[in-house]
Amino acid sequence: MAYDRDMSTSAADGMARDLRGRFREAERAGSRLRLLRESCAAMADETSPRAALRATLLQVLRFLACDAGVVLGHEPGAFTVQATSGAALPVGARVPAGSVLAAALQVPVQVRERVGSSLRVGTRAVALEVLVALRVHGEPVGLLAASSARAVAVPDAEDLATLQALGAVLALAVDRRPAPKAARAARRDAAAAIARLTPREQQVLALLPRGASNAEIGDQLGIATGTAKVHVERILHKLGLGDRTQAAVRAAEWGLGA
Repeated sequence: MAYDRDMSTSAADGMARDLRGRFREAERAGSRLRLLRESCAAMADETSPRAALRATLLQVLRFLACDAGVVLGHEPGAFTVQATSGAALPVGARVPAGSVLAAALQVPVQVRERVGSSLRVGTRAVALEVLVALRVHGEPVGLLAASSARAVAVPDAEDLATLQALGAVLALAVDRRPAPKAARAARRDAAAAIARLTPREQQVLALLPRGASNAEIGDQLGIATGTAKVHVERILHKLGLGDRTQAAVRAAEWGLGA
């Protein structure tokens, strides 16, 4: 009799686990449907493509439980931030098309764990980064990137398929126009500003987007912490910036430290 009771309890436990698993999957399927439905609604209802991009980005971050993200437009050799949320690069920032981002354009969705992200401001170490290629007629026009500094669940195959489908829709809102004259002028101004810095100051500036402290800058460049602090102060003075956070954002906009 005890054996029968044990068997019954085991069977009941198995059924409970099965029901919980089915319930969780049903919840996740509902989350995928809501992501697509609400994102498509945002694309249809927002008054501008940029507003639609940001609204959709927020939906993706909520779906993945990530704390930062960007939508990037692609042009030869670089990306430009068109929508942002959280501790990510600001709108208008340019990011060189390094090996990681260039490779992400070639696959529908790429998942990276415990890596450094060039798309964040401050601390770049992330537990998870998801990169979604945005394509129109098979041609890459940009990337959607979501990242989390803390550990979160890795998206499964169905989640990735949902993000791939969303990427095809999101690509339609990405601005693919050539950079205007104002943007080209801004690049020239950036080059002129960087040229005002000494080579060592440029090295220090390039480390600021990574969230490096004065001590960490000193360790990486082989200089004293106090010397690193002096370099940061001179950079702020020469560029007319208020603090090192502003300098980090400006460096990221100029593609330094990527």
